[in-house]
Amino acid sequence: MLQLEPLPSTFEPIDSDPHNSLGEAPDNGTIISLQLTHRVVARFPDLSKRYRSFVGVAAFSSAALLLLASIAINSRLEHGESPEQILLEITSEEIENALRP
Repeated sequence: MLQLEPLPSTFEPIDSDPHNSLGEAPDNGTIISLQLTHRVVARFPDLSKRYRSFVGVAAFSSAALLLLASIAINSRLEHGESPEQILLEITSEEIENALRP
């Protein structure tokens, strides 16, 4: 079974200044979706190698791969699949073809 990190039910504002540059804190659903996206991407090291970005000496999965994975995941979530089922069943081909009709 997929274990996602427990999240606080609310976020406390860091600063009451409306002009701060920190931006909005993501809601719990967004955080869970991002965690699932990173776990799905971690299942496919070959995809991570193909979609790798370098910043100095560090290598990261590119934003394009994370975007494709999140589109594929959200499509499955909209069809009622559970995060556990998605993590077990999603394929690298499905991720790479997420933008194709």
